[in-house]
Amino acid sequence: MYMSAERFALANQAVRETFAQCSIVWQSIPHWDVGDPGQITVADGKFSPPGFKNLIYKRKRFQVTLAQANAPTPDALLTEVMARTKVLARIFDNNILPKLYTNATLSLPTNNGATDLLNQLILARAHVEDGGYRAPSCLITNTIGLTNLSQISGGTFILEPLLAAGNINALHRTSKLNGDDKHTRIVVLGRRRRIPQGAAPEASPGEEPVDVAVSVPPSLEIDGETGGGNIRLTARIRYALRITDDRGLANIHEP
Repeated sequence: MYMSAERFALANQAVRETFAQCSIVWQSIPHWDVGDPGQITVADGKFSPPGFKNLIYKRKRFQVTLAQANAPTPDALLTEVMARTKVLARIFDNNILPKLYTNATLSLPTNNGATDLLNQLILARAHVEDGGYRAPSCLITNTIGLTNLSQISGGTFILEPLLAAGNINALHRTSKLNGDDKHTRIVVLGRRRRIPQGAAPEASPGEEPVDVAVSVPPSLEIDGETGGGNIRLTARIRYALRITDDRGLANIHEP
C-alpha cells in the first residue's frame, strides 16, 4: 500500500479543485461526463452531418517520496499534487483555446483603437446573437488584447463600456490563444443561457455552441514504485472539445 485510502482521496480532491481553479476552459465552457471512463470516441454533436470525435488523453507524471505520501499531515503531498495539476490545466487550456479562435465563423480585424474595438465587439455580438445565442457572451483574450481593451480614453477606463456594448459578462485572459502574444487575439463565445463568470461547470452543456465531453475527469492515479524507491503518480484527464455550432464563435484580431 503506497498511501492510505483517506490520503489518496484527499489528493484526488486536490486535483479536482486545483484544476477547476486554474483552467480557463473548465471555468468558461460547460462539460459533461460521458459515463464510461474507458470511452475513447464521442459523437461530435453536430446536426448535419453528424460525426465522431476521438477523446484526447493528457497527463502530468511526477514522483513523491514515501515520506511525503505518508507523513502525519498531507501538506507535502498536496503541495506536489497541486503544482502538477496546475501544469495539467495549462496543457488542457493550450490544447483547446486556440481551436476556439481558429474555428470562429466570423473573423474581424482591429486597429486596437477604442472606437474600432467597440465597433468590432458589436459586430461579434450581432454574429452570435443572429446564430441564436442571445445571452451574455464570454470573451477570451490574450495579454496584449486585454491591454488594448483596458485603455483609458478621455480619462475614462474603456473596458466596462466595451464589455457592455458587446453583451459580455465573463472575461478571461490567456497567454496562448493563437500564435504569439504580440498581436491582439480575442474570441467571443456566444451563449444561450446566462452563465456567470467561472460558473460553466454548473451549466447545461447541451444548449451551448461549445462543450467538453469528459470520460476521465481531472483525477490522480498511482502508477507504482520507481527504481529509486519513490512513488510515481499521474494527474490526468481524457476529453474532447465539441464545437457543435460554430455560429456561436467570433474572433477579433490585429492583422
